[in-house]
Amino acid sequence: MKPTNSTELKLTRARVQLLLQQPFFATLCLRLNLIPAPIPTMATNGKVIYYNPAFVDSLTPEEVQGVLAHEVMHCALAHHCRRGQRQRRLWNKAADYAINPLVVGNGLTLPAGALVKPEYEGLSAEEIYSRLLDQSSSGGGSPQSQPQPSDGGSPADAPRPKSQGKSGDGNNQPQSPQASSPNTAKQDPNGGTPDNTPTDEDDLNEPRPGGFGEVLDASDDQGNPASEAETTRQAEEWAIAAEQAMRMAKACGHEAAGVDRPLKDARESKQDWRAILREFIAATVPSDYRWNPPNRRFVASGLYLPSVHREGVGTIVIGVDTSGSIGAKELQQFAGEISAISDQAQPELIHVVYCDAKVSATQEFGPSESIVLEPKGGGGTNFRPVFEWVEKNNVLPACMIYLSDLECEKYPTSAPAYPVLWVTDSRRTAPFGETVKIIAD
Repeated sequence: MKPTNSTELKLTRARVQLLLQQPFFATLCLRLNLIPAPIPTMATNGKVIYYNPAFVDSLTPEEVQGVLAHEVMHCALAHHCRRGQRQRRLWNKAADYAINPLVVGNGLTLPAGALVKPEYEGLSAEEIYSRLLDQSSSGGGSPQSQPQPSDGGSPADAPRPKSQGKSGDGNNQPQSPQASSPNTAKQDPNGGTPDNTPTDEDDLNEPRPGGFGEVLDASDDQGNPASEAETTRQAEEWAIAAEQAMRMAKACGHEAAGVDRPLKDARESKQDWRAILREFIAATVPSDYRWNPPNRRFVASGLYLPSVHREGVGTIVIGVDTSGSIGAKELQQFAGEISAISDQAQPELIHVVYCDAKVSATQEFGPSESIVLEPKGGGGTNFRPVFEWVEKNNVLPACMIYLSDLECEKYPTSAPAYPVLWVTDSRRTAPFGETVKIIAD
């Protein structure tokens, strides 16, 4: 369909320029219809790109290209499928920090105030979200984004857009923006809360500093929140589309810079660190076969086979890096999971050893006792003292679990005789034992 006004013409020209100069972003952008809507700036749910005409008119042609590429990267990295139960506005902020360097790194222009920080470059949206959440909980700043004036209109009390006819050259049917979900405060038809109270952290209808292209949750063809299966399908579909766009861009001699690794990370399934932690401890439980009682599964068939007899876990040692590198959210989740596992595994004793450059404190917990971690310390990082503490105190652990960001090379010179599981919030891997990544919900 031909553009019918200056705004549509501006968007069309931006996509043409992307096609000529940035084929990776352009190929993906052509999958998305462009739909005008009373929202602050732009937004995408992985099916369409909504835009506020006044906001688009306020941008330079180069900035329009940059914002379109920004929205495309949200989709390519499946940010619309990965939020989970995280706060919408803080998730959008984290996702922006993750993709803006990629957009700028490819020579595109973003509006003034775009969220870019060197310390977040190369990190996933989940990793950045955890850091932002930890900063807010430790008093380092609030995750709340205060409303700011926007050329894009007044979204807080604007009516939500209904499905409209095609306004682009993509093949997907347009869907209404989904800025609320059943687990958040209900919104009235005009976008505010029923009692006219201020919008909450799950409301994307208020503009936020540095925000100019939101990512909405995935929805189905009827505009309802996507099921888990549908969310997975959409993420896989975008992964395939991004891979095809990369190959096409390379063939044109305009390979997109710096997007290979983020796309690879987005394709890989996230580790269920809780399941791995449980399996790790379960593997240390001694087991043997015995005839009394027999295996009940086969008695009805007239077969008397031995059953598996499992005893409780012995002693578990938990090392906690107190150098300040592990966030409060991760620490709380880790403690809760260890408590739940303790109820099932019934360890004889749990030693918690807090260590920075040296062992600063220890705690002991008995079987089924709730684990409450009380970190002490905050200096440098050295992993050796915890292993030395085990040896010095003649502890014979069934296993050790070490919580750290692994930002240190001071490991023991050789692996211990007992199994070790490193639980980390970084992408680093320990030189021995097993490493699992924890991501705060």
